[in-house]
Amino acid sequence: MNFSVVIPTYNREKGLRDCLTSILKQTLLPFEVLIIDDGDLPMEFLRETKKGFDDKKIKFIYYKKNHKEERRGLSESKNIALNLINNDIFFILDDDLIIDYNFFEKITRDWKSNDDPNLIGIGGIIKNNRKKRNLEEIYNKIFGLTSKYKWDINNIGFQVWDEEIIKKEKGYYAHGGVCSYKKSLIKKIGNFSVFDGGRTALEDVDFCLRAKNKGYYLIIEPKAGVTHNHKSLKRESSFLMGVKEGHNRKIIFQNNCKKNFRNYTWFCWANTGWILRQFLTGNFLKGFGMMGGFFNFNKND
Repeated sequence: MNFSVVIPTYNREKGLRDCLTSILKQTLLPFEVLIIDDGDLPMEFLRETKKGFDDKKIKFIYYKKNHKEERRGLSESKNIALNLINNDIFFILDDDLIIDYNFFEKITRDWKSNDDPNLIGIGGIIKNNRKKRNLEEIYNKIFGLTSKYKWDINNIGFQVWDEEIIKKEKGYYAHGGVCSYKKSLIKKIGNFSVFDGGRTALEDVDFCLRAKNKGYYLIIEPKAGVTHNHKSLKRESSFLMGVKEGHNRKIIFQNNCKKNFRNYTWFCWANTGWILRQFLTGNFLKGFGMMGGFFNFNKND
């Protein structure tokens, strides 16, 4: 099975270098690797990278966005990639991940064994994500931040995930930067929605909910693991990340969820819990930002 790899990136050369090195060590290599650059990667880095992929007979494509004509942001980069890649099955990877040596092999094996036309994506897990404690599970139930599926977007647009699964799970949510997709089905649902740019824009939540509403689903493969490189530099303030998340969460609900009194009440209650958790864990700036984003109603929302 030929497949492509897409890596949107922005001023994260060290993390990207580690990610690309882990790709070259895979038991199964991609047909091509496409980097969509929102920043300014050095030419020396690009020459070294291209040589490494040429040696492995992997096509290397570098695309630098023209910000006079193209917006910054993750969704924009993903949509550009859809028009450049040459395979229907492709991976989107965050630029600060190190993937396990058999990551591609495990996921492509699942694609080969499943010909369901409603399967839109197969994702892996982030091995060093924080594990949920029993108290947190109770907290989530109190505020309606749960689902009957272990990986899902619930009826009011909140993502649910469980990194501790031990077998493949059918679900309706996957981490957007640790997942493979079928390009033809993504185009059927209208590509990736463009929100406020950045990695906290919840574009993966919106995408998965739109796919779910169209009858598509995903599979999570726990044997396909990655490590998130937490040493990477933060691109924006916690307050701004919170503003984007609060604002975009509201748009996702308005655009994709059923409107009735029950869901409006549930959505407001769940947001209370989502925001309160930031204050309980000491993320005060992000919490205040989420409040600002949520309450900033305007005629375009």
